[in-house]
Amino acid sequence: MGRKNNTRIQKYNYKRKMREYNSRSKLFNGNIRSPGEFIFIWALIFAYIVGMWIFLMSMGLHKSDYTQAELSFEGISRKNDSMVFTLSGKEYTVWASACDIDGVLSLKEGDRLSVITAKDSLISAEFGGRTLVDQAAVEKSDAEQKQTCSIIFGIFAALWAVFVGFSVWVMCNAHKLPRWLVHLFVKPSYINRPPK
Repeated sequence: MGRKNNTRIQKYNYKRKMREYNSRSKLFNGNIRSPGEFIFIWALIFAYIVGMWIFLMSMGLHKSDYTQAELSFEGISRKNDSMVFTLSGKEYTVWASACDIDGVLSLKEGDRLSVITAKDSLISAEFGGRTLVDQAAVEKSDAEQKQTCSIIFGIFAALWAVFVGFSVWVMCNAHKLPRWLVHLFVKPSYINRPPK
């Protein structure tokens, strides 16, 4: 009697395990428990990459931020590849390559400059009909920086997409591939094994 009940219990448990195994998620061919966690993490990291790219793009120059004014020249200093103009008590930065260095060095304190600024950047500066800071050169430098940033983040996004694609392939074929390869992408506790 006891042996017969034991066999029935084993059959019942096996059938229950098979029902659970067959009702598993069809994502990744049912090889992975909680596939939503993987998808959430992948999407979160991709959103982080895109968010950082958008943030860095928004830090560049925008025509809507341009302000035209006439400001008093107070001084200039050099910082790495940039020139820092002090105009009417506020500092503005511009790439040295966009400046007419001889014209800038000939300025005297108190000279009135016709300028275009955006945030803390100097876009254009003129004095006595002479262009001291070329607006086209500043905008070209900003466009090049944005392009470089886009390329770098595009490479990050492409590498992430390749990683996710390879992970999906590994998870879909988890029972066919070597365990060491599967364990590089999935913890053993997340792998569904057929009941014995």
